[in-house]
Amino acid sequence: MTVISERDVPFEDTSIHLYEGGSGFPICLFHGSGTGAATLSNFRAILEPLAAGFRVIAADLVGYGKSGLKPAEPYFDMAMWGRQVAHVAGLAGAPRVGLIGHSLSGALVLKAAAALPGVAGVVTTGTMGVAAPRRHGSRGWVFPETRDQLIAQVRNTVVDATLIDDAELDRRRAVLERPGYRDYFTRMYDGQQESFIGASAVTPDELAAIRCPALLFHGEQDRSFAPEATSIPLARGMAQADVVLLAGCAHSVALERADTFLDLVIPFFRRCAAA
Repeated sequence: MTVISERDVPFEDTSIHLYEGGSGFPICLFHGSGTGAATLSNFRAILEPLAAGFRVIAADLVGYGKSGLKPAEPYFDMAMWGRQVAHVAGLAGAPRVGLIGHSLSGALVLKAAAALPGVAGVVTTGTMGVAAPRRHGSRGWVFPETRDQLIAQVRNTVVDATLIDDAELDRRRAVLERPGYRDYFTRMYDGQQESFIGASAVTPDELAAIRCPALLFHGEQDRSFAPEATSIPLARGMAQADVVLLAGCAHSVALERADTFLDLVIPFFRRCAAA
């Protein structure tokens, strides 16, 4: 398998942690906003297979993973994360790039596809992007006080609980136990949680501006956001969007159905690169 390397790059008044590997047409990946989430939480099963045929650049969002923290509030900042997506895409140094975004970052990459002319194709998994309520049973953005609470939160994102192993829990704990992070995360999601979902909404004008192909994956058993409330209406607003509904799959699509994801995404981006 292709080796994935790590490095930090400066961004505004903080830093971005990157995972990179492979060569060729560049694909930039951005993870979701779950408690203690990071690149490896969502994409560890697909980074090396993608890097076998493409140049992969995956970024921890500011305030997550190994990236730096935002020095001043608001810590939930869609505009700042949008600038981060554009910055990481620019690091590819290529005229055209592909984007992959999970959950909150699904909305971010859709907004980027509307704004950046160099986006050749966009893929989302379990995306946000519509001002719709969470599904009943979703655990929301709550800092876990114990390991058992963290286990319950993370296992809520999959059907197969064995996918959430000790290594993943330890990675998330390492994020959550950073000095000052409990206060940072609590302040980031301080307020009505529905307002953060609304802040992620992709407008009809933005959807209409997306002219590149789009592929939206969604688990039928997603406990956070129903495909009927997010992926399907978002796709209807775009010119070239397909939706893939996955059986036996919850929120973490690229982890739980990695083989199916790769079977569709690899030829999708090959077509985007050749177009």
